[in-house]
Order: sequence, then structure tokens, then C-alpha cells
Amino acid sequence: MYALVILPLAVEGTFTYGVPEALSRSVSPGSRVLVSFGKKRIYSAIVQSISSVPPVGFTPKHIMEVLDDEPLVTRVQLQLWEWMASYYMCTPGEVMRAALPSGLRPESESRVRINASFEDNGELDRHERLLLEVVRDQGEVNLGDLETAGIASNTLTILKRLVEKGAIEINEFVRSTVRRKLVPYIVLPEANSSEAHMHQILDQLSRAPRQREILERYLHLAGFGKNEDPPHLPKADLLIQPGDSGALSALIKKGLLVQVEREELDLHHGADALQGEMFSLNGEQSAALGEIRKQFLRHQAVLLHGVTSSGKTELYVHLIKEMLDQGRQVLYLLPEIALTTQIIERMRLVFGNQVGVYHSRYSDSERVHVYRNLMGLTDEGRYRLIIGVRSAIFLPYTSLGLIIIDEEHETTFKQHDPAPRYHARDSAQILALYQDARVLLGTATPSFESLHNARTGKFGFAAIPNRYGNVEPPEIIIADTRVATKRKQMISHFTPQLMEGIREALEAGEQVILFQNRRGYSNYLVCNDCGHIPKCRRCDVSLTFHRHSGKMECHYCGHREAMPRSCSSCEGTNLAMRGFGTEKVEDEISLVFEGIRVGRLDTDIARSARGYEKVIRDFAAGKMEVLIGTQMLSKGLDFENVSLVGVLDADSMLHFPDFRAFERSFQLITQVSGRAGRRKKQGKVIIQTMDPGHPVIQHILNNDYEGLYQEQMEERRIFGYPPFKRMIRITFRHRIPSILDGATDLAGKELKKVFSSRVYGPQYPPVRKVHDTFIKQIILKIEREASYERARELLKGILDGISGNEVYKSIRISVDVDPY
Repeated sequence: MYALVILPLAVEGTFTYGVPEALSRSVSPGSRVLVSFGKKRIYSAIVQSISSVPPVGFTPKHIMEVLDDEPLVTRVQLQLWEWMASYYMCTPGEVMRAALPSGLRPESESRVRINASFEDNGELDRHERLLLEVVRDQGEVNLGDLETAGIASNTLTILKRLVEKGAIEINEFVRSTVRRKLVPYIVLPEANSSEAHMHQILDQLSRAPRQREILERYLHLAGFGKNEDPPHLPKADLLIQPGDSGALSALIKKGLLVQVEREELDLHHGADALQGEMFSLNGEQSAALGEIRKQFLRHQAVLLHGVTSSGKTELYVHLIKEMLDQGRQVLYLLPEIALTTQIIERMRLVFGNQVGVYHSRYSDSERVHVYRNLMGLTDEGRYRLIIGVRSAIFLPYTSLGLIIIDEEHETTFKQHDPAPRYHARDSAQILALYQDARVLLGTATPSFESLHNARTGKFGFAAIPNRYGNVEPPEIIIADTRVATKRKQMISHFTPQLMEGIREALEAGEQVILFQNRRGYSNYLVCNDCGHIPKCRRCDVSLTFHRHSGKMECHYCGHREAMPRSCSSCEGTNLAMRGFGTEKVEDEISLVFEGIRVGRLDTDIARSARGYEKVIRDFAAGKMEVLIGTQMLSKGLDFENVSLVGVLDADSMLHFPDFRAFERSFQLITQVSGRAGRRKKQGKVIIQTMDPGHPVIQHILNNDYEGLYQEQMEERRIFGYPPFKRMIRITFRHRIPSILDGATDLAGKELKKVFSSRVYGPQYPPVRKVHDTFIKQIILKIEREASYERARELLKGILDGISGNEVYKSIRISVDVDPY
């Protein structure tokens, strides 16, 4: 037998390995196996298929070990991987790396140790001797640690000489990346579980009152006498006073209690929820639910266009229950980790512990647990409703019936780097096709692609046109910052209309959200004498000042440096901050309205899921009056006491160099506006802009999404943008501009020979250098009716030719299909 396996590497195709007789019954498609690749490295691989035909021209290595009793990857997953690698022009190994938690991809690491039989007879130079001493002191050292330790500039070269001289050995060690967090638990031994025996034990402990108190505490918390099997209690629950630890240790030593260690998984965010009641639907929700059911009979995917605060989530709950009652699974996709908090709480109230959560803020151990649970490899029952972000489409579903994509217009469903550069919305439809499932795309502001698909009959369509409870949509007020500035009416970054609106809301005991889609304190620093603007050393962007760190920071590579005291160009000291971010708004609103409690929500605050959750819960509980944030605020959050939303700078979104800038500006402002007045009282939205007559501002003012859609679709049809044409972006990266220019010029010429006028570029993007690497791009626009498979084949041939060119082999080339 021979196995074709997928390795977690950016290498084309599969690799053939022999299957030893002893493992022949254990290996099947989807099995996880250990294989040797290259000279020494060991990787975990996934078996794609089995063959009895021996490979031609070489003798394959053998599989070293099968890691699981049953295949860990399903047939449907392998189908999805294959489609994704083909459509998005990447390798199966890159898809595998994205699909499996790193804890399920153990691989070897190189470890360096002394050769015990080696004797130094003066043949080592001082650099070799120094490195040898480091290894001898450590006993055994990871090769990666030696490289980063900075012992020498050419560590690998010195190590190679030491290996040749027999001084050291480098061996491979397979490591697991799962770091399990073990927590001590206390349990009562079965021998002590009878009540009569327990009374005797307590009597014997009369002279050890602290030990008796600990034991009685355990019996009380465990419900002794009520449960057949004594439960395991966290050790920390029994330790209340100083000295309790010693008393508990004495009880364990006597065998009266037993300590065991269990893996702690933070999968429930608190106590287990009980299954609860669903809310009833109103007339419009019920009509939309009926229409969705009807559309699902004719279409695999249905677009639900429900205005903000129309109650889409409650409609989802009813659809989920229908699927779970049929014994099917449901995947609920969200655009942001941040949004999961409120949704998880709502779903657990209804579906209890049938709910599983999967996203990157969980530890690797927790992600592995969710994956294995869906395979039926954990003690508790399988999750039947998975809430997650885009990576959740890779989980091993066995009976998927429905995929809900909430806020389907959001750009975060698209993976940009690294490969696979997939869109979860589109990939979910392929997954649904393989699983015979249905897809519901819900939003208040549909992406133009999805709306076009609904209008052309590819998707079904349903709508909820009004807010729940007939609450009026928020009143939109346009505040002209240019006029206010000329009249000297601006207070900091606030127009008179916004100042008055905030004052009225605070006096009424209501809450305010202020939206500024830029984090940090000031956008950039400028010298008023010579006009110099400090830039990142490694990227072609200005540095942003962050007050919390007191540093100038690059938002592309993370570089930080101290705030300069003088201009690096002219040495003048007349430096000024320009632009403003969320930190500055937070500072200045506190100065204008003294004594108010202000919170901030951006990626600086929400680096951890817990940091985000704390801000959201505190604001929902009324512990702050004003919340300032970036686009994280726009993503489906529900606050009942918010009456005012202020958009501080609408212009920054409107003038972004992207063909979807108008669409995304409307979506973002409408979504953040939807946070106002979500219960009984009509809310208010104040949009600050220097161009009140801008078409997008006027469409927002008139709530005219249809008008914007018609205008933009006509422009896209004329100029050949999606959805009328397929777009592919090829990105070239190199540290030397001249080599980059040569490669892209050659690529452009070769592409134009084949694709003619469909080729645009090469050209530099707005940010031409990131991480000391220069970037150029070529865009391909291909007709929808043309064969994408043929276009992909031709493109791959040209790019392989560039990569194989001796001069340009160091160029990094990446392909992004549907890069929007």
C-alpha cells in the first residue's frame, strides 16, 4: 500500500509514502500520520488517498506512525481543502495549516547536544569553542533558540563546522504545541463514600479541627449523600483561610481525600447555562421566517435583508432550533471575535451546552478540544451549534444542516495573509453544497455582490423592513465641520450640534457612542518649519502617536520609537500633532464634560477576548456614559440605553482609494448608526463631514441604499469591476526595488501576451514598502463567462516561469483571488 499525504508546507501537490504492513489497517484517507520529509525533519501529515500502484522513478520512505485510532479529517473536509487550494491558487499544505489547530500538527524541532566521545585537541577556533560551551552548559538546546540568542552572527555556519568535526549532534524531536493547563481537583475516595464510615472519620478528626472543617466543607459543596458518585471539586474552592492548604495536604496524606489533575478549558465563559425559552416573533419576523423556509426549497443560499434592530438574531434562534430538532448541526459565523460575547450569552440561554465556540483567542488546547468534540472524541456530548469566526468553516461537521453568516457584508470574512486567501462567505457555500446544507446571509446593509446574486436569482431573498416593536429609525443630522471651523464654533473635534446632542443625552441619563475609525492619539507628527513627517524605518507610512505607550507606532509592522524632541531633518523644535484617533477623543471628551465615565473600544484595548468583554459588559451595565471606538462598534452590538451616536470624521472613509469605498462607507456609518435608539425611544445620529453634499452622505441622510446600489453597479459594469468581472491580484515582494521592477515588468509583458487588456499594472500600491520589503501589484480582470479554470492554468504557468528564472527566484509572489 502507498499513501498520498498532504504536508503542512507551502509545497505543491501531495507526497507518496509506503505503508508498513503493521500499519496497513490503521491508515485510511483522513488519517493523521508522522512522516520524515527532507533529510531529517518530521511532520504530521494527512492521508489524502490510498493506492496500490507503486510510484515510478523513486523508492518512497515509509510512514513512521499513525497518530489516531480513527481518521481525524473527514471526507468532506478533504473535498473542501481540495476546492480551496484549486480556487484560491494555493497549496494543499497551506490549506491544511489554516484548517487544523496547531496542536493537531506536531512537527519536529532540531535539538543540539554534545557528542560525549568528542575531545578538543585544539582544532576548534574561539567561536566554535564558545558555541560548544553554551551547548555543554545547557545540556541540550533547541536550534531555533541558538539562532535567536545572538551568540554569533553566523551561528548556523559554526554549527555546521562543529557537526563536521564530530563535536556536536543535531537530532530531531517531535514536539506537541498544545500546552495543557492542568488544575488540581479534590475527590472523595470510594472507600469513604458511605455515610456511616464518614461519621467515624469525622469523629476521628475531632482533635484536628482545621482538617475536619476542610472535610466538612468538601462534603457540603459536594452535596454528600445526594450524589451517587462524589464529584470532583476545584482545590481552590476548599482553600479559604490561611492554613487551609496544610490541613488539606494532611487529609490527602491520610487518604481521606484524593487530589487529581484535570485540564482546564475556558470554553464556557462562566457557569453552564440552562436551556431556556425562545422569544416569540412579531408579524414581520414570522413573515420573513416563512419566506426563508420557502426560498430554501428553491435556493441553497438566502439573503436576509433586515434593518438594524429588526430582530434578525431571534429569527436565527428559531431556524437553529428547527435544525437541531431534525438532528442536524448549525454553524453560526460572525465577522469578529469581539462580537461573539453577546451572541454566545444569548444562544446559551436557549440552547445550553449544545453551544461550542471556536476562534483564535482560545488557547490551542481549547481549539483542539472543540475539534475533537465534533469528532466524538471527548467525554461530553457533541456540540450541535458552533459559534465562530471564519476559521470555523474548517471544523469536522458530520451532519451540518444550516450555516448562518451574520453581518455578511463585513470585510473580516476575507482572509488576506497568509494563504489560503479565502472568503468565508463563498467557502461556506461550497461547504454547504458538500453537506447538503443551507446558507442564510443576514445583514442590514448587504454587500453589493450578495444583493446582485439575489436580484439575478442565484440567492433567495427575504426582508424585515422595520425595527422590532415599530421603533422609529434614528434621526440623521449632518454637521458641517467646514462651516463650524470657519465660524470658530468647533470645540476640539466636536461641532455645536454634537456638543448639544451629547449634553442632552447625558442630562437624560442616556448613553453616547462616538465613532472614530482610527486608533491612537494623533495620526502623524509634522515639523512646522520644514514639513518633515516622521516615518517608519521599515515601512512607507507615517508613525502614529499612542498616548498609552508614549511612543510613535507603525500600524503595519509594529515598530515603536520614542517621541522625538526635535525634527530629524532640520533639527527644529516646532513639532505639531495632526489628525486624531480614539485616544485623543477619549481625552478631550473627558475635559469637555467633566466627571463623566468614558470607555474606549479599539484593538489596543481588545487585544484579548476578556479585555473586550469587560468594556462591553461595563457599558451595557451603565458603568460608563460614553463609549468611543473604531469599526468594532459597528458589528451587531446591542445596547438598550444608547440614544446618540456621533460619527466624528465621515470624510476619511469616503476618500479611501478602493472601488468599494462608497459602499463600505455607507455600510459602516449605517451599522454604527444602528446602535442608537434600539428600544422604545427614537435615537439620534450626528455625522460630521466637510462635504455634506457628497452623494454617499445624501444617500445615508435619505436612507437610500437602493439608490447607492444602482449608481455603483452601473459604474462597476462600465469599468469592469466585481460582480461583473472576476478580479485576481498578483503581489510581488522583494527587498531590492530594481529586482522587483525587473520581475514585475517581465510578468506584465508575459501576462499581456495571454490576457491582453485584462491586465492592469504593474504598479506600486498606496503603501509601497512594508517590513523593509517593496511591493508591486498586477490586477487581472476576467469575464464571468470565461473559463476560470483555463485562466488559472495560464496564470500559474506564467508565474512559475518567473519563479524559475534564476534572476528572479528570490521574488515572493502571492495570488489573491477575489481580493475584496
